[in-house]
Amino acid sequence: MLFIIYSIGREIIIMLWRVKNILSKLILMRHAKSSWRYPDLSDHERPLKKRGRKASVKIAKELIKLEWSPNKLFSSDSARTKETWKRMNKYMKDVDVKYSRKFYHSKPKKIMKNITDELNCETIMILGHNPGCSDFLEHLCGEWHRMPTAATALLTIKDNSISWKEPGNWNLEELLLPREL
Repeated sequence: MLFIIYSIGREIIIMLWRVKNILSKLILMRHAKSSWRYPDLSDHERPLKKRGRKASVKIAKELIKLEWSPNKLFSSDSARTKETWKRMNKYMKDVDVKYSRKFYHSKPKKIMKNITDELNCETIMILGHNPGCSDFLEHLCGEWHRMPTAATALLTIKDNSISWKEPGNWNLEELLLPREL
């Protein structure tokens, strides 16, 4: 929000302009550990294990501590990604959430295509699956990193980057792993 104040005699006129925020931070997270306890469920329907439920909360608390709360979330519509976010959302407020099958086991190009038109915020979060998360992280920062369940990459756009979409235009600031928190 940009505030411009004009003073005319005794009256003060305040004009407010909503300035479109520029994407500068990206949170990339693989869903938390899921359960294989129910063999009749499809892969898409599998819930989280107890370990995954705990990891979701650990990551959420760490993101808040580091002041990395997203403005917008793009997530797979699988049961385990929804449950991961449900547990995290208790600590993060006012996040615009978009669930879509398009983020279920997606490749980097498909992820890019599905978020491009909706980037009117400073910090976005993508919650998905592997190998898509590891591949997308490599696309963004130019380095491959292992992304176990609930791994969360914190990225910032490189200075002087003309486009956030170009491979290698992001810096990996930190890779959060629940077992290390």
